[in-house]
Amino acid sequence: MLKRLELLLILLAILAINLHLLLWPGATIITIISFSGLALLYPFLSLALFIDDSTSISPTAMLPGLPFSISLIGILFKLQSWPGYEVNLLIGSLALIALIINRFSQKDTAQKLSYSILTKRAIPLLVITLFMLALPKYAWIETKYSEYPEYIEAIKLRDLNPDNKVFQQQLDSIITNQIH
Repeated sequence: MLKRLELLLILLAILAINLHLLLWPGATIITIISFSGLALLYPFLSLALFIDDSTSISPTAMLPGLPFSISLIGILFKLQSWPGYEVNLLIGSLALIALIINRFSQKDTAQKLSYSILTKRAIPLLVITLFMLALPKYAWIETKYSEYPEYIEAIKLRDLNPDNKVFQQQLDSIITNQIH
């Protein structure tokens, strides 16, 4: 059940990214639902992978899923152009690296199998997280709004001068008149 839900949310996230690039009006909602859903799912998915009949449920069994959640929230913040994505992506990538290193240092075969399942998910997510971290600050906006150079420049000016109401009004005017 959890794997099917995971697959559905991953497909929804891929769809949301494509819809973002097409400037589809509902892409933001789909992005938030898919990435937040995955971020909420992974601690419980790791709990399901690490639990067997002989062990009791403990909060530490959810820890391997936290790097996934932090990375996914960082990716969501980057796609939505929200502040704070750098911290989430950096912490998430470092935690994913630690998770992968921990997998290769496991001696217990049962734990090694569980970490092997997580590693199959961790390595692609680490690559995506590092890619998003390496992207320049405005690369996603420049790609998404490539047909609206005035909008891109207005965002850059607003970010340089966040207290300047004129730049914010200029940005709002461009959004109202050109994009929507």
